Amino acid sequence: MQVVVAGAGISGLTAALALARQGHRVRVVDRDGAARPADVGAAAAWERRGVAQFHQPHSLLARLHAELATALPDVVAALAAHGARPVALPDGLESLWCRRSTLEWVLRAAVEAEPGVDLRTAAVSEVEVDRGAVAGVRLEGGGVLPADLVVDATGRRGRLSRPWVRETVDVPADEAYVSRRYRLRPGAGFGTVNRGVISVAEGDGYALLVFPHDAGTFSVCFTRLPDDRELARLREPAVFEAATRAVPLAAEWTDPDRARPVSPVMVMSGLRSTFAVLADDAPLGLHPLADAVSTSNPHFGRGLALAVVHALRLAGAVAASPGDARSWRAEVDAWVHGELRAWFDDGLAIDAMRARLWRAVRDGGAVAPAPPGGGGPVPSLLVLAAAGADPVVARAVLRHMHLVDAPSALTAVHPRVAGLLAQGWRPGRPPPASPGGPAPGPGQAEGRPPGPPPVAPPRADLVEALAAVRPA
Repeated sequence: MQVVVAGAGISGLTAALALARQGHRVRVVDRDGAARPADVGAAAAWERRGVAQFHQPHSLLARLHAELATALPDVVAALAAHGARPVALPDGLESLWCRRSTLEWVLRAAVEAEPGVDLRTAAVSEVEVDRGAVAGVRLEGGGVLPADLVVDATGRRGRLSRPWVRETVDVPADEAYVSRRYRLRPGAGFGTVNRGVISVAEGDGYALLVFPHDAGTFSVCFTRLPDDRELARLREPAVFEAATRAVPLAAEWTDPDRARPVSPVMVMSGLRSTFAVLADDAPLGLHPLADAVSTSNPHFGRGLALAVVHALRLAGAVAASPGDARSWRAEVDAWVHGELRAWFDDGLAIDAMRARLWRAVRDGGAVAPAPPGGGGPVPSLLVLAAAGADPVVARAVLRHMHLVDAPSALTAVHPRVAGLLAQGWRPGRPPPASPGGPAPGPGQAEGRPPGPPPVAPPRADLVEALAAVRPA
């Protein structure tokens, strides 16, 4: 077949590579003319104007590793060869410490080397349709590329599928991100890693996340409410550095003897959680992927993994029925309305509760951590917090966070979390004493035994520490 992939981000490159290896002729069209840097180190400064989050911190979840290892094992091997560090997780799961720039550089190199793939700089203006099926795409500068399959990987701002897409959800993500990248000094190692692939200290009105990467780099990220004016000063470099000193986990990682900053302070805000579906009259052979269908709060780093899964589900559907566009639509739509929607709804529920708790803290109120009267389902955010207090909950949470088990699997540990609450446990407190000793956390420290999650200072204390920093 003739395939046109619009967009050369993670989902577009994955789809192009998988489809080309089935023998199809693939044209990848991207409006961003920035060439792939000569080496993976230079990719850290790659200007990807069409990917606003390109230099923001990312985590590579176990689900992403497993999908690539099965469908594109040479990509996983190339990542390791170019410095991505393997991470062994419980239950035989695996992941990688890797910058997004490294992942995209490796995927782009593989696509450029793949026979049957033509990668060109151009902008697609619209889909050509003939008798209810795609016939090709029209380029903005003129001309038509014929196609039996059109993959829309143009992201959430793309308009290629817009005539046939129906928004079902569009709400604020209710979280803003402020981050900075650091590089280890010679001979230094990473600090505490307590969540498998990242390290987290949850505050009462904010969170601190540390993302280990490849090439001795890592990112420190503070997350806050978009309307938290007092923490908005984190965008100032001096204030950001003061915050890293105020949070013990961040202070450990950014100790001047361990690392030095190598990027400006980067802000990501104005995010929205959106979910869209193709209308019934959408032409067969048109397949929007990843952010063209669903965007969500990046707090848990699910975007890259779900983008790869989406691309490979489409490739799998094509492989199963090479000439049956109706079958491709049915199979991919079933995944979108099933697993993808389940993860989207899971994230929405967690986002809503986190924002409610954080606003209550900021505004001087209080929110009960358990369901009213102790009945009803345990909120997912509370289950995640309980991971540091119970090893069984920790295992379930780790599998949840890495998209290994379905979101509904967390209900299996609700009775254990309810039991912890009955014993007086609350988020931020030590776990109840047990005959087996203290419960391990859901991850481990590099070179250190596992332990309970780090404690972040109260928001009020952090705000007070930042207030002492004079404006530049």
